[in-house]
Amino acid sequence: HETQTTCWDHPKMTDLFQSLADLNNVRFSAYRTAIKIRRLQKALCLDLLDLNMTSEVFKQHKLSQNDQLIGVQDVISCLTTIYSGLEEKHKDMVNVPLCVDMCLNWLLNVYDSGRTGKIRVQSLKIGLMSLSKGLLEEKYRYLFKEVAGPTEMCDQRQLGLLLHDAIQIPRQLGEVAAFGGSNIEPSVRSCFQQNHNKPEITVKQFIDWMHLEPQSMVWLPVLHRVAAAETAKHQAKCNICKECPIVGFRYRSLKHFNYDVCQSCFFSGRTAKGHKLHYPMVEYCIPTTSGEDVRDFTKVLKNKFRSKKYFAKHPRLGYLPVQTVLEGDNLET
Repeated sequence: HETQTTCWDHPKMTDLFQSLADLNNVRFSAYRTAIKIRRLQKALCLDLLDLNMTSEVFKQHKLSQNDQLIGVQDVISCLTTIYSGLEEKHKDMVNVPLCVDMCLNWLLNVYDSGRTGKIRVQSLKIGLMSLSKGLLEEKYRYLFKEVAGPTEMCDQRQLGLLLHDAIQIPRQLGEVAAFGGSNIEPSVRSCFQQNHNKPEITVKQFIDWMHLEPQSMVWLPVLHRVAAAETAKHQAKCNICKECPIVGFRYRSLKHFNYDVCQSCFFSGRTAKGHKLHYPMVEYCIPTTSGEDVRDFTKVLKNKFRSKKYFAKHPRLGYLPVQTVLEGDNLET
């Protein structure tokens, strides 16, 4: 009232977004984005929400017309059903009114930044499913099923709508430039080219393409790895900060024997003497098996004899890059 301005965000949402700024020192965009989304997912209690349950609630609320626009009241009633169900299972963790407010706030920030008071049914579904818990491949199946036609096939337009709704999640965090900008057309093209430009793709073809971690969607599998790594303890010591055991992601050098780095040193780009940032590393989000230890040992042996030129010539890209026109960072947030 004092400033006569309108604020769109719940005070707790404002605090959450301010806390995400601490993560801007993570050098790698897919991890920075995934860790921000993980923090958001937990704040909204969506990490407790099962994919099956999400799907059931959509059926219960008769949200079958994906192109339809629904108003805030309908979104609230759908979210109330979801969070009341979660409260039954997780009494102490879910505050229904707060969760409904926060989740509504987030959905409107992502899919209705102009505040018309309406979002598309499909956007609601894709937003909630992307942040639900479940196996990654199962999540891909659900997302595909949401946009596929009655024949369970998906054409370029339908895939475009799916990717467009999904990319809004990192876009709202100001992180879209690293994923090829908001133009999803190159990603759609890449998926269909991989499938010989047939007019439609099957769920299996979609999942195979998603396994290559296309640039516009790479934050989603990384989010799952971030969640898996949270509780992992590795019997190894970080060569830089000396943390032991390493908790979270563990990065092992494929150039030096017994060279391990914890996630905070790796993400901030710190190195120890004699180890360059471009040297190959392998990431583990769960403790290694003896088979993996042996495999890595042989790789280190091979790399010992490789020259600087070899590493310069073989840069390791972790995802399927799509040709894009880069656009500026989104500064709305």
